[in-house]
Amino acid sequence: MSWEKEKLILTALGVLLLCLMLFLLGVAFGTSTSNAEFKGSILPVLSVVGSWVSGIGALGAVLVALWISEKQRRSDKEHLELAFDFVVTQPYKNAVLMISAVSVGKRPSEINSIVIYSQGATAQMYIARFLPGSSAIPINLGYGKKAAWLCEEGFEHNIGSYLKTYCNSKASQLKICVSTTTVNFTLTPSEEMKKTLETFAKEAEPAPERI
Repeated sequence: MSWEKEKLILTALGVLLLCLMLFLLGVAFGTSTSNAEFKGSILPVLSVVGSWVSGIGALGAVLVALWISEKQRRSDKEHLELAFDFVVTQPYKNAVLMISAVSVGKRPSEINSIVIYSQGATAQMYIARFLPGSSAIPINLGYGKKAAWLCEEGFEHNIGSYLKTYCNSKASQLKICVSTTTVNFTLTPSEEMKKTLETFAKEAEPAPERI
C-alpha cells in the first residue's frame, strides 16, 4: 500500500473517530437530566474514546514505521537513467547514434550488455561493436558515474533492417535495454526518433531471420 493511501486511511479513521465521539457526547448529554447524570454518562464514554484514540495512534506509528522501512528498501538499489539520440563527434562526418547511462541508485551497476528489441518480435538485436572512445562493456558504474556508447556509422540502417524483418517496419514498440547483472533497464525512444528509424526501415535490406 502506498504512503498516500495510508495517509488517506488514517485521515478517514480520524474523522470517523471524531464524529463518533461527538455523537456519543450528544447522546450522553441528551439522555442526562442533571449534572450528576451527565458526569456519570460522559466520563465512561470519554474513557472508551480515549482507548480508541490510543489504539489509532499506535496503528499510525506502526504504519509510519513500515512506510519508512519500505522507502529505504526501495531506494537501496541500483538505478540507471538512459538516453538514446544522434550526436555529432569527431572525426566522423555524419551524426552517429549514442546510448548513455547514468547511475543514480545507491548501489553500483555492473553493465554487461545492450540490446534493441520490440515487444512481440521473435529476436532481439544485440549490439556487439561500438566506435572508439565508447565506454567499455562490461563496466561498473557507481553513483553519479556515466557511460556512453557510440554506435557505428550507419547503425541506424541496421536498426531499420531489424524493424523491417521483425517489426513490420514499425518502431512503435521499440525499446533500448541496458542489462546489469541483476536488472534490465529499458528506454523507449522518442516519437521523433521512432519516425526517423521507420524511414530507414522502408529503405533497408532485410535483417538475418531467426532459424
